[in-house]
Amino acid sequence: MSRQPDSHFIETPRGIFTSAGNWFHITSEALEKYAPGLLEVHSLEKLIKQSEIWIRSADNIGIVLFMLLLYFSGLYPALIITLFFVPVWHINKSSVISIPLTSLLWVIDKEIVVVILSMLVLSWMGITGEYASVFLGILVFCVLKFGWFRFTVEWLYGKMIRGTLLLNDRVLKMIILKHAIREDIPVKEVDAMEKEILTLIGKQQEVIRKYRKRK
Repeated sequence: MSRQPDSHFIETPRGIFTSAGNWFHITSEALEKYAPGLLEVHSLEKLIKQSEIWIRSADNIGIVLFMLLLYFSGLYPALIITLFFVPVWHINKSSVISIPLTSLLWVIDKEIVVVILSMLVLSWMGITGEYASVFLGILVFCVLKFGWFRFTVEWLYGKMIRGTLLLNDRVLKMIILKHAIREDIPVKEVDAMEKEILTLIGKQQEVIRKYRKRK
């Protein structure tokens, strides 16, 4: 187990664990093997941070979408569209990952942006007497901001879809590929990289099973 100075993650033999509670089932050694030279251009810290921006994008876009719809369309359209959008986006976001779009998501990843937007909308709802909208707006904000809805989607996805990369690993893989393409760094054996990630996922799940049996 190792931790880089001033980093927000710990690297273990089974992958990388961040302070935000995200697991990535790849190591810097494996990354260097499959994308040689990439870590000399972009640090592992940067790749992980960008991946987490995309992971949290479901929460942040969900909040922005809900608040705008709440203001312009009302409570029920806001609830229905947001509850549909967030899981669809979270499951499929890896297919639209791009480096320029990462910069845009970085803006709404700033807590002050979604907090100010939410305060403005909910304050207006309170002024106009829409107290149900205020109450449910605060509830939706908390559920999304703390990642509870996203974690539920991830758990259900992991139960229903087996034998494929987990959502976090798909995001990091695409971040690696996008940076490698941009820097003209050849990525060796993408299929082999995916197999190694799946192997680490299997090892982690085996450790969890053994731990539960002891209890």
